[in-house]
Amino acid sequence: MVVIFRNNYIFAILFFTVLVTDIYIKINFGASTYRLISKAILSILLLAYYLLNEKEISSVKRVFVISALMFFMLGDIMLIFNEIHIYNMVGICSFIVAKMFYVFRFYNSIDFSFKKLIPILILCFVYMSGILILINQNMNSNYYLIILLYLFIALGTLIFAILRKPDVNKKSYYLVLIGVLFSVLSDSIAGLKLFYRSDIAYEGVTVMLFYGISQYLIISGLISQTKDFIELDTDDVMEKV
Repeated sequence: MVVIFRNNYIFAILFFTVLVTDIYIKINFGASTYRLISKAILSILLLAYYLLNEKEISSVKRVFVISALMFFMLGDIMLIFNEIHIYNMVGICSFIVAKMFYVFRFYNSIDFSFKKLIPILILCFVYMSGILILINQNMNSNYYLIILLYLFIALGTLIFAILRKPDVNKKSYYLVLIGVLFSVLSDSIAGLKLFYRSDIAYEGVTVMLFYGISQYLIISGLISQTKDFIELDTDDVMEKV
């Protein structure tokens, strides 16, 4: 069984098979027991994949990733029943906390040029303003602050993913960055469907597909980063010998 998680290709086939199955269940069975099971399996697969492959130097960073995945799993389960207000709120809040843990994990104590961030910040501001303008008219006032916070944290995740570049290998950097971009895309479609218009084409497929891809890429990128750290440490030891 462990071999499945150690082999990236086998795990990818397994994960995306379960993801496609989950999307099929979502479209054909809706909020059912089958969906609860498929959602939970996806989260457990990612958690096992991370735990069996990560080589984190810092135990705190390991806790950040585990916590993020646990809160994503809670949010996933709650949002299956998003037509019930309290479940929807708990689901959104769980995703906010999960993304905050990703921000903590992405953070590296390195200097960066604020000037270089200005174009990114402008794009983020334009994006957030555009989404808010579209959803504001149909959004219940009870959701306004929590959605604003969600957008802020989601864009913070993107910014800190970009800031990883000087401190990680190229493979890890681009896997995580592309994963976060897929997450933003998934969030955008879900938000527009919920508060703007409910008849967005292929929404039933794209939200979960992009979300699943994002989680897979982010976790794969973080694993690639930790393995690179181990290799660098080994090289340093060999040079000293």
